[in-house]
Amino acid sequence: MNEKILKVVFVLTVIAVGLYFTYPELSEAQKISYAKSYGITLILTSGGIVIGIALGFMLAFLKFLNNKFLSFIIDEYVDIIRGTPIVIQLMVFVFIIFATWSNNIAAAIFALGLNSSAYVAEIVRSGINSVDRGQMEAARAMGLGYGTAMKEIIFPQAIKNILPALANEFISLFKETSVVGLVAITDLTFFSKSMQAALYTVQPILFAAVLYYASVKFFSFLVKMLESRLNRND
Repeated sequence: MNEKILKVVFVLTVIAVGLYFTYPELSEAQKISYAKSYGITLILTSGGIVIGIALGFMLAFLKFLNNKFLSFIIDEYVDIIRGTPIVIQLMVFVFIIFATWSNNIAAAIFALGLNSSAYVAEIVRSGINSVDRGQMEAARAMGLGYGTAMKEIIFPQAIKNILPALANEFISLFKETSVVGLVAITDLTFFSKSMQAALYTVQPILFAAVLYYASVKFFSFLVKMLESRLNRND
């Protein structure tokens, strides 16, 4: 049997067995709530990655302007975000910066987005740096401006390294959303913990673990498809 097919069969078997043994007995209302909690997890992930990509790209491109003061500010921002736990950042946004907001989900999205932006900025910076510097020198020698050279020459080559890494950041952020229960947001993890207390069984928590695993496997499959497509013309 083909190795890839064998891996797919194995993963699907693990997921099927996991769902069979961990799926708790739920009422219709609880099933709907479970689906909503998973939806909130996806909303947090999607919102966070959109903010992270937008801000991360902006920070990376500003860094390449070679303005010492601007580079210092960006470096410190990245160090602060990467040097503090996401749980602390989440609490600062929900309980301090946006304490007057009634919707904790929006505040959490901002917190997750800013956290992601620091990592996205480094991903973009590394991707651009992976392109030979001679490419920029040649473009400038041909009379192209810095912005045009970056847009037309450098970035199209760097995108092959950037996109898969961004997809992996999405997967990481998806798992990191599990901390939002600490600020009373009913995501998949928080709801599963509530069901565990209500049903007096560990099945809901194990069921959530299987859902996370299945989701990550699906996202990873999409990432591999993306990488194969980008490398097709190499």
